[in-house]
Order: sequence, then structure tokens, then C-alpha cells
Amino acid sequence: MEVQESSKGEQVGPANAAVKSSIPSPSTSLLELLKAGALLPSRNQSLFVAVFALAVAYTSLLQLVNDLAVQPHADKLLHDVMAFNNSGTGGRTARSSDEYAQLLQGLEKDAWDLARPGAAYLLLDATVGSAVWIVALLAAVATCSGSGGKTLSFGKATAAQLMGAALTVAFAYAVGIAYAAVLLAAAAALVPHILAAKGASLLLILGCLLLSALAFALLVYFTSLCVLGVVVAAAEPGRRGAGAVARAWRLLEGRKRRFLQVLAVFAALTTACSKAHALARKHTLSVPALELLWGFLHAVAVAVVKVFAVCTITVFYYQ
Repeated sequence: MEVQESSKGEQVGPANAAVKSSIPSPSTSLLELLKAGALLPSRNQSLFVAVFALAVAYTSLLQLVNDLAVQPHADKLLHDVMAFNNSGTGGRTARSSDEYAQLLQGLEKDAWDLARPGAAYLLLDATVGSAVWIVALLAAVATCSGSGGKTLSFGKATAAQLMGAALTVAFAYAVGIAYAAVLLAAAAALVPHILAAKGASLLLILGCLLLSALAFALLVYFTSLCVLGVVVAAAEPGRRGAGAVARAWRLLEGRKRRFLQVLAVFAALTTACSKAHALARKHTLSVPALELLWGFLHAVAVAVVKVFAVCTITVFYYQ
């Protein structure tokens, strides 16, 4: 649809009108929406080549950190957990008390060894990763609105968009972490009492599982709102944080199902990339060159999916 001056403060000139005409109407199918997202980079190839190169560089760095610093500790911890479980199923009499204590000590040590690189990995993804995807979002917004050139010019308007998107991402992380912490604290307080209660019925346990599923669904829904909220913050300077998320909630009225379908498609594509990479690594562990090749191809595939997702969600907003 055309963006009227009363709703977003934009004048619709000839260039903007041409851009808007290539955006599907809200009544179009999911396939048409995905097609529009896939074709968006072709309307500003020079800009998106740079964005894609940045995305590939970042995903390659993230994967390198995972392969060198995180995965070895994760594999070691998994090995310790399996050894601990085997000792439990075989009975404590199968091992001496000293060996059992050593297993526990090794399990604790490996968990702490994983915590440090794992935290660094998450911090890298939350900071550098968010910055990369915000740049991709600014490129998509500039292309959809018809205001983009061959490069992103970081003037006052772009700085306002960048700040709004960054603050909205920070708001989403803060609320999400606080919500997850409350859920974990509640689970840590309630689960031991429920399991220890002799009169705990199956109905009570099922009720707790249902509440947990509902709480997780609310977290997923809030995350989806924040995804669109970041687009709102980038496209509408002045909206940020809770205001951008509230605006996203209003925009989704009557279209929540379609938006969740879009997110489900990209979640499935990301999972497929990870599964394919894991399968390829499993069969090429003895050939380092092939392992590096598969790693690079995985980084390229993930970058394609992420940029595709950013473009599609931006097109969804401009509908």
C-alpha cells in the first residue's frame, strides 16, 4: 500500500510510488510474500552485495568461534554426562565412591569450562550479530521506501534509524532475559517440591507442563513482536523500545497468523542448514579441507537465509 503522510509522515513521489507498486498487498499469499522478499535485493544489487559480504563474514566468524572455542567443551561435557548416566544406570556399586566423586567433579569443571566461551559466543551474537542484521535491515528499509542509493549514507536520519533499532534490540534482550530468569527461578523453586510430594498426581504434573508450554509460547510471541518492532524502529524514526514493539503489535492486528508463518519458514530453513552442516561434518571429519569447505558453505547458507528473512519481514511491514 502507499504510505500516506498522515500515517508515517512520508511524501509519496514517483520513485516511491514505483517501489510501492512492487510490494504485494496484504491479501497476497505466503508464497507471494516470500517471493517479494527474495527479489528485494535485486532492486539495489550494489548495496546488498556489500550487505551479503558483511553477513557472510560475520557468520563465518561466529562459526569459527563455535568450532574452536565452544564445540570442543560441549563435546567433552556431553561425554561426561553420558559417563555419569552410565554410572547411574549401572548402579553406584559398579563404581567406587571415589570414582563417582571424580565424575561429579569432572562434570562441574567441564560445565564451567563451557560457560566462559559459551558466554562469549552469546555476547558476540548479541552485539556484533545484532549490528550486522540492523545494517541489513537499514538496507532493506531504504530499498523498500525508495530512499536508498548504492550505499548507506550515515546522516542524521540514518543515525536516528540506527539508534532506534539498537535500542529496540536492547529492550527485547532485557525483557527476554528478565522473563526467562523469572521462569527459571519459578521452575527451580516449584519442580523439586512437586517431584518430592508423595501425593503429586499425574494431573498436577501435566498442569505444570501445560503452564510451562504456555509461558514458552508467550516468550516466542514476544520475540516475534520484537522482530517486527525492530523493523518499525528502523522505518519510523522516533519510535524505539517499548513504543516500537507496541506499534508492531497494532500492525499485526488481523495478520498475526501470516507473520508467524513467515517466522516458521525461516526457523525451518535455519534448522535445515544446521542439520545439513552437522551431517556433512560427520562424514568429513577426517578431511580438514572438506570440513573447511562445508563450514564456509554453511556460513554462506545461513547468511542467505538471514538476509532473506530481513528482506521478507521488511516487505511484510511495508504491506
